[in-house]
Amino acid sequence: MQLIGLSVSNFRSLADVQDIPIRRQTILAGHNDCGKTATLDALAFLLGERDIQESDISRFAIGAAERSALPALGDEEPPRTVTVEGRFELSTGEAKLLNTSSPVRIRRRFVEGQGARLEWESLVPQCLELRDVQGLKVSELRDLASSLGLNLRPGQTNVRASWVEVLKEHAALSPHVTDWAAAPPVVKDALPQLLYFKGDSAESPEAVVRSILTAKLREYTLDETTRQKITGLEDDFSKQLQEDADQLRKLVLARCAFDEFTLEPQIQFKPSVISVALAASASGQQTVPLSAAGAGRSRRVTLALWEASQQLLSEATEDSAGGGVIIVYDEPDTHLDYDHQRRIMEMIKASASGAQSTVVVATHSLNLIDGVDIQDIVHLNSRNGRAYIQSLTSNDTDADTRRFLSNMATSLGFRNSVLLHERCFIAVEGATEYAALPALFKLAFGYPIQSAGIALWSCGGNDGALNFAKFLKEHHRTVKFMVDADSLKDKQKEFNIDRLKKQGFAEDDCLFIGDPHELEDVFGNDQWADTMNALWPRDDELQWKPEDVKALRTEGKFSKKLHTLARDHSSDAPRSKEEMVVALTRRLQGPSDIPASLIGVFETAMKIASDAGQRYWPEDD
Repeated sequence: MQLIGLSVSNFRSLADVQDIPIRRQTILAGHNDCGKTATLDALAFLLGERDIQESDISRFAIGAAERSALPALGDEEPPRTVTVEGRFELSTGEAKLLNTSSPVRIRRRFVEGQGARLEWESLVPQCLELRDVQGLKVSELRDLASSLGLNLRPGQTNVRASWVEVLKEHAALSPHVTDWAAAPPVVKDALPQLLYFKGDSAESPEAVVRSILTAKLREYTLDETTRQKITGLEDDFSKQLQEDADQLRKLVLARCAFDEFTLEPQIQFKPSVISVALAASASGQQTVPLSAAGAGRSRRVTLALWEASQQLLSEATEDSAGGGVIIVYDEPDTHLDYDHQRRIMEMIKASASGAQSTVVVATHSLNLIDGVDIQDIVHLNSRNGRAYIQSLTSNDTDADTRRFLSNMATSLGFRNSVLLHERCFIAVEGATEYAALPALFKLAFGYPIQSAGIALWSCGGNDGALNFAKFLKEHHRTVKFMVDADSLKDKQKEFNIDRLKKQGFAEDDCLFIGDPHELEDVFGNDQWADTMNALWPRDDELQWKPEDVKALRTEGKFSKKLHTLARDHSSDAPRSKEEMVVALTRRLQGPSDIPASLIGVFETAMKIASDAGQRYWPEDD
């Protein structure tokens, strides 16, 4: 199973946080006490790796019915409830095993006074009473069967198992709906393994080894042969305990005067590594237990163990039904220098590359934040103590991306420029390029232009903007210009090469767009005709044809002639030629729609950005 979304209600500060996006690698960023660790602990609860404590129940669940969908506590009020829900993509093997389609929703609910229960959304009987007959008492089973007009078949003994069988057969033939129901054991077994590393575990390599080996041990129990052996042991011990359970049941009946009292023990073996002894020695030194070694050695060992775990836990294949693994790091950069933080980032990327591996990291580290795609960052913030999230989706605009980065930087207390991923500043001529190029880049590569380390800004032909570019260059920042190809020879251009040279820039500082002149040239005749028919239909109701566009690609400015053609024949034509490219951009569907020449310019910009960034500034410079 691949976790793709997480929703939490009434867990600490996570009073009502819906659909936290979880990708192969996800960075949870935010200020202290904003809900990062709470999110990781909520995930641990969902996967059955921790219980709910009194302190976990959100205070917003008390006296805040309009916020938490729960009434205030009182003698007659319903109990408080904590719910953590995950959306999971299924492999082919898992979908077949669970007999359902992907994605699947699974949740664990804790109800105060009743405990926790794992549920999944599936096709269940419309009749509520038929959804969990396995959990009913014998008397309840008889009453339910009687209300439905059901009787035991000839030859069936009057025992609990017989009534369950009759009711299940009836449920299978009754109307069904999609709703939440108790998750069967096969769903629980298919959940991913959780490997939870905390920053303070750097002082305890033993804890790290136990977590890794326990995860691997439970992975082995999913083998069909091993699972059958464990199930057989559970059944054997259940039968052996039944006599003891019957004795307890009779004692309770005798002392409490109940009409009926049922006691049925359920046995489950959950293997784990309970302890591990670690020892180490340096060259020429005596071997000593790691617990007696210095903190520095423990941290180095822990980091090495984290790195080793990615190989040990990444053997699952895409189609396997083994559930996969979710590796969680809570402040892994604690007590580590920048070099080790970079090693952790490399380790995280390697771990996330596994067929069924997911990595979730809570951190303040700029090294970790800066090392991932912006779309992999989830920014947690809080308002009046209640957590909420901000993240980017594939549909967000460039403005949304810039707003997200600015808000995250402000929340973390950094200057915007620290967190903008900018390794290279690229100036464009005006509003058209500034609006169109980020959208074209994202469509071509699948992530925002900021993720490539490129900060784009519009100069608008303004001398002040050119002076700012000169200032950045003088302060050892990489600055380039993305301009139309005819800027080299067209003296009327606002960004002609002579004007740039006056500010200390050269032709090598320019990335040229257009074939042969400007941005509008690079798009095909079919693309322009499609856009014109959709947005600027002819008043004479004829169709624009690619040949109409092709005829304009002669001497002179193609964009100007195209705009004139549209204005002459369509009442809906754009007011200015600058609007045309933006309109066409919004109609493109995928990477194949982006012209190859533009892809080449973007790739050059990415190469420049990857080699750029702040450099050493000599004192005598």
